Amino acid sequence: MEKSKNIEHLTRIERLGELLVRLNALKLSQLTELIEEQKKNPGVKLGELIVSKGLMSRDEIVKYLEMQVKEGKVIDDTLKEIEQLEENEKWNRLVQHERLGEILLRKKVLKLSQLSEAMEEHSKNKSKPLGQLLLEKGIINEKDLQEALEFQEKQNETLKETVEEIKSV
Repeated sequence: MEKSKNIEHLTRIERLGELLVRLNALKLSQLTELIEEQKKNPGVKLGELIVSKGLMSRDEIVKYLEMQVKEGKVIDDTLKEIEQLEENEKWNRLVQHERLGEILLRKKVLKLSQLSEAMEEHSKNKSKPLGQLLLEKGIINEKDLQEALEFQEKQNETLKETVEEIKSV
């Protein structure tokens, strides 16, 4: 069951907002604001909201939606290819751990807007780890950071053991 959950997580199609942020077409802070507004008007689609705010044209949104569909096809093709691989090769490609920010978000220790702000600052000055930056800003406490880092380390160890186990079969 855990393996199928991993595959499902790693092969899901990226949401429009995620795609736009990844391609730097939208800032994470803008997406956060749009999502908050969308919660107030659940019938409004994100693309429509982006156009109505003047952040992009309808043609640009269509271009990104087409890209989203193409990436979905790539995922489908990759899954077909993976089925041709040996079991150990599959897991070497699929296993990866959650990043610190994802763990803290999932544990509801910080908000997406706080993470977004910290990540933007971190991208300008990479001399401090993200966890230290979050601590200094008072967004998280030492205990939250320690627990998240321990979880991440445990996850890394589990993944290493899983890969080794698969290789030995």
